[in-house]
Amino acid sequence: MKKRLYVKSLQKQGGATLLVGLVILLLMTFIGLAAIRGSGMQELMAGNMRDRQLALQAAEAALRVAEARLDSASESEDEITTLFDGSTTGVGEQMDGSSASEFWLVYDWEGASVSTALGLKGVASQPVYVVERIEGTAWNANDGGAIDFASSADDEAPQYYRITSRGVGGTDSAVVILHSTSDP
Repeated sequence: MKKRLYVKSLQKQGGATLLVGLVILLLMTFIGLAAIRGSGMQELMAGNMRDRQLALQAAEAALRVAEARLDSASESEDEITTLFDGSTTGVGEQMDGSSASEFWLVYDWEGASVSTALGLKGVASQPVYVVERIEGTAWNANDGGAIDFASSADDEAPQYYRITSRGVGGTDSAVVILHSTSDP
């Protein structure tokens, strides 16, 4: 007789377990899709960071090449004069507006800069640089500044070099522009 009761209780089931199971399955699907989307976004962010780091390292390498070129040229007055005689593209006197960062965003990097022959792998284009000779302002004791006698006797305007480099990452959308200054 117990068997008959058991069979009758199975016939009264309304499928509540199936409904709960489907709801739980639906929730797990949503959680899985969110996890997939999140990991995809993290992968994109990591790729962008890698691209930016490539551009930064390329720009740093171009700065080092330009600094080494200036160091070797500054050992001789003739070499530095030859370097700034106007015959080398991307090396010259200070350009109007070049101290503003917007200037370098629209600058003709392909036509008016020095290309490096570094052969860097993984970058969309090799880094380039520009060297400018900048005339500083001579300080004179008559200007009213707190300058001692020895420094007032030297009224020659100081001169320094500004190096601007541009590095591109693995894609053309990752660009880094760096500046460096160097004494003669």
